[in-house]
Amino acid sequence: MIKFVKCPRIIPQTVLQHCRCNFSKESETNIPKKVQETDENGTAQKKYDPKDVTKDDMKWRTAWHQKEGQYYSMLRTFYKEDNQRSLLQSLQTPIDLSPSTIKKWWAKNKEEQNVVYQSYIPMRNQMLGNELAAAHFIVHRGGSVKFFNEDKWIKANEYKEYNLPRFYEEDKILQGIDCTDMSLVYEGLVNLRDLKQVEWLSLNGCEYIDDWCIDKISHIFSHSLLYLDLRNCSNITVKGLGALYKMRNLKILYLDDFLRSTTYEMTCLLLQEANPELEIKSDPVVFE
Repeated sequence: MIKFVKCPRIIPQTVLQHCRCNFSKESETNIPKKVQETDENGTAQKKYDPKDVTKDDMKWRTAWHQKEGQYYSMLRTFYKEDNQRSLLQSLQTPIDLSPSTIKKWWAKNKEEQNVVYQSYIPMRNQMLGNELAAAHFIVHRGGSVKFFNEDKWIKANEYKEYNLPRFYEEDKILQGIDCTDMSLVYEGLVNLRDLKQVEWLSLNGCEYIDDWCIDKISHIFSHSLLYLDLRNCSNITVKGLGALYKMRNLKILYLDDFLRSTTYEMTCLLLQEANPELEIKSDPVVFE
């Protein structure tokens, strides 16, 4: 029979000498500094520091769609930044084919398409200039525009044909913009920035115009706008109306009914107090 006998492991003396250390405070200063690791070229390698990790280093993959400014290609219609999250959410959500759910889905899908359809295209502004680029943006989507020193409004016909210059012209300066019943969204307002002398603006019937849009519009046209029509915009509240104080030159403001509530009426009075020349008009109220 073979017997296994435990015996102490023999450790070389050189290893024991290497492992001995003195933990006294005096010997800590005498410990030699660690030699920096070098690569094949002989240059010192930088020590890993967790504080130097950036947000890009934490990404597990590189996004296939790289944004350039605020320009998006038409392929963005098939891409969403929350693809993985929306996929997991749809798999865990029971199927609901009720008319109300289908209606909400269709409205959301339509709004997302409008965001892509109204995205800012830098090449268009570089070729046409800010004034003509904004005119093409409005007229192509069902609105109309008017230039200084011209009496007629330019609007597309039933075949979506319209007469606007295809190249930059220095004397073309927008005076009026009519966005009545357009599906204008917040992301599309970036196409109206840097306009110099717009005096007339109508947003009558724009269903997507809300308080955030009014705040941006009041910033873009704070120096020039004289007439503003906000009728039939159900998403505008008192908060958005209060942002109009930035328009110091505004003369006429059209609203649905400024007597709808005490807060709404008080906001209108404060606007007139900040701008004494402002005249707020409203459609007549019909009592049944």
